[in-house]
Amino acid sequence: MKKEDAVEGLERAGQTINDVNARVWDTALHPTQYGWGYSLASIAAIPVLSAASLGHLVSYAVVSQISPSVFDKLSNLSGDTDGGKKP
Repeated sequence: MKKEDAVEGLERAGQTINDVNARVWDTALHPTQYGWGYSLASIAAIPVLSAASLGHLVSYAVVSQISPSVFDKLSNLSGDTDGGKKP
């Protein structure tokens, strides 16, 4: 795996977490529109998404600081010769 691939994957994950978080907050704040059951479930999901967001921020910060050569060395150790892409 190359560093660029890891950063790109983390960016996509961050966008997904952000989108889901926005939908959950919208559902939680509009119980008459979505129903009380969905709103209560959304309220329960907010702490989980907050933890996922925090984990993403830490992961992104760590990966951003790692040198690309480290990714190359780890790929060589694992025998990954096709850049992490499987047929």
